[in-house]
Amino acid sequence: MNINFSADVRNNGFLSFETKARTLYGAFVPASKVFFNPDVYVRNLNVLQIALDCLNHLQFSSDDIKQLAKYGVSPIFKNGSQAIKLAKKRNISIVFDKVSKPDIHAQWVHSKNTIVINEKYKNTRNMAEVYAISAALIHELAHAKDNDGITSVQEEINCLGMNALAFNIFRKKHPKIFSANSSPIIKDGVALYTDLFFGNNENALIDRIKLKYGDLPLESPNHSASDFAKKIIGKI
Repeated sequence: MNINFSADVRNNGFLSFETKARTLYGAFVPASKVFFNPDVYVRNLNVLQIALDCLNHLQFSSDDIKQLAKYGVSPIFKNGSQAIKLAKKRNISIVFDKVSKPDIHAQWVHSKNTIVINEKYKNTRNMAEVYAISAALIHELAHAKDNDGITSVQEEINCLGMNALAFNIFRKKHPKIFSANSSPIIKDGVALYTDLFFGNNENALIDRIKLKYGDLPLESPNHSASDFAKKIIGKI
């Protein structure tokens, strides 16, 4: 399963996932119930299309943006629609496939102009995982925006901030589907960083980013080092 924006999305456009569910299963399906009965329609729809549609309608909270600014996050997109527009403009492909390490949830492959999502999620029937894929996509699209194949501690902070902004909105809006969800893409991925950014535990966030990205350069083009990034590598 894959999405190529030049073929699938640009020509067909976006239908809201609620509209799709109601079209498929009739007007008796209340939009408010769609989120809490995901098997009703994820089973019959393209998982990537739903994740992209979630992202396309995503609006960030100004309070959340202020919170992440404490940790040096400079938002790369103002909303999810900007990320989708970038993907369309650049004809970025998004595929489920093997990733470079089994514990990677998604990755940007600059040389192929492609975002790869771990293939183990390609047949998911779990709407919580679909939202997590959506949050992972905005992280990878944030990497893709520079189009340079280079990353850094600060770039990772900015990209992690994007998926934290996205996932925090999804989780606040639909808490029931995330309760006690143990999927790796959630508990070890998007939820983990969301909890760190919004949990006001600076040391835990520093330790995690240092563990994962501490061997990267401090900064890279379009990602000048924040004081928080300098703390991570011991420059402050």
